[in-house]
Amino acid sequence: MQNQIKNLQQNAERLTRVNLGLAAVLAVFIIASDAWNLVTRELTSQRWMMCGALLLVTAATWYLSRYNSKNPAYYKVLIVGIILAQVVLASFVVFTERGMASRGVALYALPIVSSLALLSRSAVFAAATLCTAAYAVTATQYFYIHFNEGYKAELYATLFLYSAVFYALAFVLSVVMRPKKSL
Repeated sequence: MQNQIKNLQQNAERLTRVNLGLAAVLAVFIIASDAWNLVTRELTSQRWMMCGALLLVTAATWYLSRYNSKNPAYYKVLIVGIILAQVVLASFVVFTERGMASRGVALYALPIVSSLALLSRSAVFAAATLCTAAYAVTATQYFYIHFNEGYKAELYATLFLYSAVFYALAFVLSVVMRPKKSL
């Protein structure tokens, strides 16, 4: 039990470091997009708000993960918070970059991979399900707000494809984390 708690605490701290790096990359992306006038001022402002929110969640999680708790659920909640922040970031990027046409769909891989920190195969599939739901809602919402930017058949085909990819990634990760059998 103590070993599991220590692993969960280390995983939570490591994920916060990854998120700090992600926030730094996002900040550079925002600065570059703004410097070359690639996006509107409103979108630049929204991106800075998202970057700030990601930093806030990450800093709070980092601080709380350093507390020595004897309850594994404490660290699991922190890790789930990080995963949810990553899903929100991915959804924000997809929505602000033209919905189903966005290349930001790749960001949904982060929460799926991060769910490995929970040391549970079911958590990996839960993260894939969460990403599928978030992507479906985000892409569909964008499609219906900007209805003339694609076809309904294209929307559903894209939703199906990326959902299948999320579950394929979860399956590969669950195979990798399966304990090795001795010969």
